[in-house]
Amino acid sequence: MAAPPGLASGALAFGLNEAVSIPRAWLEKRVLLPREEPGELARDAALVRELGATIVRANSPTYPFLNQHHFDQRGGSWRMSDHWVQAMQDARLDALVVIGPWPGNRTAAYTESYLPADWAAYEAWVQAVVERYDGDGVDDMPGLSRPVKHWEIDNEPDLHNSVPPRGAAQRVDPEDFQTPAEYAQVLVRSAAAIRAADPEATVLSAGMYRPATRPGRAYLEAVLAEPGALEAFDVLSLHCYFDGDELDRVDRTLETARELAPGKRVWITETGVPSEGDGAHIDEAWQGRMVAAVYGAFLAGGAERVFWHTLADPPSHNRHARSSPFSTHSLFRTVSDPSTDPRGTGRHAQRELKPAGAVYQRLASALAPARRLEDQRVGSARLLRTETGALLYEGRLSTLEPGRVATSLLTGETVPAGASVAAPAWIPAGGTPPGAAGL
Repeated sequence: MAAPPGLASGALAFGLNEAVSIPRAWLEKRVLLPREEPGELARDAALVRELGATIVRANSPTYPFLNQHHFDQRGGSWRMSDHWVQAMQDARLDALVVIGPWPGNRTAAYTESYLPADWAAYEAWVQAVVERYDGDGVDDMPGLSRPVKHWEIDNEPDLHNSVPPRGAAQRVDPEDFQTPAEYAQVLVRSAAAIRAADPEATVLSAGMYRPATRPGRAYLEAVLAEPGALEAFDVLSLHCYFDGDELDRVDRTLETARELAPGKRVWITETGVPSEGDGAHIDEAWQGRMVAAVYGAFLAGGAERVFWHTLADPPSHNRHARSSPFSTHSLFRTVSDPSTDPRGTGRHAQRELKPAGAVYQRLASALAPARRLEDQRVGSARLLRTETGALLYEGRLSTLEPGRVATSLLTGETVPAGASVAAPAWIPAGGTPPGAAGL
């Protein structure tokens, strides 16, 4: 297939979710002072650039907390969002920002009613946020030079509609909370407010948590059946996580997109696999192989951008943080000394690249110049072919042509001609595997 619309280069495909951020606990417990926030954000942004990512997603329940609830709680202060946008532009990174009326994680922990009580106030807030960061010279953030042009409206409404809120004072029936009709209202009215401030903005639907499942697909289908919902957004945002090698989950996710929103661009705004877990197959090397498999399968299937979750694991002795099922999905490990950091905050800790990070880095570098993508099968092997080379992202090739070499993305070692090569590997242009036609 040809490269997705807007893929000026393969580098644009590589994003990270919540990668430039500050843990809420650091702010609440004053582990980090407000004046130290820019330096911490700059450290994260530098690591993002080192990995080869070009865009970062800021989720609404995480720093800079761009949801109306938290914004009002802090008295309308722009400090955090200004710090975050400044760090992004200093590092020459693009931004995807999630906004909405509530924090987009455990929404029902904050409210029993999802819809804004005052629509006019909410829509005015959305316009003010977009206006501050759109770069048109009107009410812009001081010193803005790299505007925010991508906005996502809320996060995982299908999840909030199906599970009770954790740690909530309120008790709501999930089936009656953030229903498809309610989310569609927020989507349509938020999108109109965004475009009123910036007609050139790219608007994304909320990232759906489980589009590969029947309940997730049904929720999205119900949203898109509401008047104006399908027309409200430019890009369909979907999530897809793994705990095994099941790349058919990629196929089901993209099938949902093609069938329910034909012609819409698709971004995978959250994806990842753990490096620790109950399965015997789960370890750091497996996670590294899966980075290439997930990126290869999604890009081959037509996804335009893919955002890995996330930058760095919490320290291993932080039991609370490590209890999250997503705590080891990251590309860096955080090395913290319990004697100097007994709470396991990770403040001032070293970040070490995991095998998954090394694969991400090598893959981003290899695909950066690509303008064309094509999915190709050679026996049981799957490849993402480009004009600059081929990514072997699943399976094994029995042999390489004479004079051709490949590079293992997991180890960085060269695989010589005549040898078999296992995924994940990069075969430079000219290294056409047997049975595969050249581009």
